[in-house]
Amino acid sequence: MRIALVVPPWGPDDIRAKDTRGISGCWPTPGLQYVAAVLRDAGHEILFLEGFFYSNEEMLERIREFRARALGVYVISLLWDKAKPFIERAKEQDPQLFTFIGGHGATAMPESLMKSTSALDAIVIGEGEMTSRELVGALENGEDLKNIRGLLVRDGEGLHRTPLREMMEDLDQLPFPAVDLCEMDRYYPSFEQVSTVPAMQMLASRGCNGSCLYCYKMYGSRIRLRDPVRVVDEIEYYIRNYGTREIKFWDEHFSHDHDHVYEICDEIIRRKVRVRWWVSCRADSVDRPLLRAMKKAGCWCINYGVESGVQKHLDTLMKHETVDQIREAVRLTHSVGIKTHTTYIFGIPGETFEDGLETIEFAKELNSFTVEFFPITPFPGTPLYKGVHKGLFGTMSSALSDQGMLLDRPCFVPFTMTADEIMELRRLAYTRYFLRPGFLLYRLTNIMSPFQLRAIFHGAGSLFMMLWEQLTSLWKKRRSGSRS
Repeated sequence: MRIALVVPPWGPDDIRAKDTRGISGCWPTPGLQYVAAVLRDAGHEILFLEGFFYSNEEMLERIREFRARALGVYVISLLWDKAKPFIERAKEQDPQLFTFIGGHGATAMPESLMKSTSALDAIVIGEGEMTSRELVGALENGEDLKNIRGLLVRDGEGLHRTPLREMMEDLDQLPFPAVDLCEMDRYYPSFEQVSTVPAMQMLASRGCNGSCLYCYKMYGSRIRLRDPVRVVDEIEYYIRNYGTREIKFWDEHFSHDHDHVYEICDEIIRRKVRVRWWVSCRADSVDRPLLRAMKKAGCWCINYGVESGVQKHLDTLMKHETVDQIREAVRLTHSVGIKTHTTYIFGIPGETFEDGLETIEFAKELNSFTVEFFPITPFPGTPLYKGVHKGLFGTMSSALSDQGMLLDRPCFVPFTMTADEIMELRRLAYTRYFLRPGFLLYRLTNIMSPFQLRAIFHGAGSLFMMLWEQLTSLWKKRRSGSRS
């Protein structure tokens, strides 16, 4: 069966504030690549299209030329306003085309998305590989879709949700993601995310056992591990076929199982694999021996989701970490020669502008190689989102297209702050962090590749745009004050 798997048309303007569009990039979508690989192994022909590279018309034409019998679309809530008209146009072009969607947004709010358009035939809920394979097999054989777990399908004038599919126990049954079906030479990472290119992305595990207020756990609360041998096999595949120099692991909690991390490191060292890699860890899950092993195996940077420098706000977010644990984890990481990337959020329920300033000072104290500052976003399906809709925490926009972490305005505002204050904190954070003479010297003396030199150039453009926005905002405030 011929199946088109697509990321709907989008661009930097759809997901980024104007002051950071210059550093944005486009990664492939790992979940869709896995689905493509599983469907191909089942004997189907796959067309993989990335909407970052094509217009609506170009994608529709390619789907028509491919003679697709089914169209699968990756959906996050922020880009539903892009995906919906694309699906409707595809259905108008070929009324016999079977349309289905999957992804975080589709899983978090299936009924509301299905009800919003008659052009959608089914939604894959949760992990999509096995459900998509059974769905396409049933379509090909004319079987009843209601017998497949993990689906929302149309049932006459109504909708029918089938029982949930259990998470895969054995991740090693999956083939490698179908990167060969993608136009890999056209993708490029955002400048703050890697040290060099070519870079590829991977998963060594799925799931997260955390309970953070703002996090939607697509892959469940139990962490499932891939075989370390299989993980390094995949790394070697990318090096051999794509000249990969760096791997970015997207695992939500890479260092959950120390034995698993040691085995990956040992396998990399045993095979003499020369590659840099980047991971995300919790601050309470690392120690010096583990960090030393990771450094020896090629880890150059660890991302810590710090979020706040104020303990009461970490408690509000249900991080189950302390400020001191974060401080010590970053110190240990730097002491073994691994750099850090730390992330922070403003607009936490109960946070004040002064608390935000305290977080900026904490970020400066930690002195990570790279940082990101976001307005907090209540994504559909998260405890934060559910609380807001019960009248708790603050107010938020109902438009899905506003629900992004990188946009020009925050979609959520706590009762204790204003939207303008959140965006001012973001500007102050970046300018106060990066315009420190000592930090500028640190960055300039730690350039590891031409890619990072370009990153500094583009980052400087974003930084000066933020500085100009801040000066303009202060000028407007003073003019307004003088008039009153």
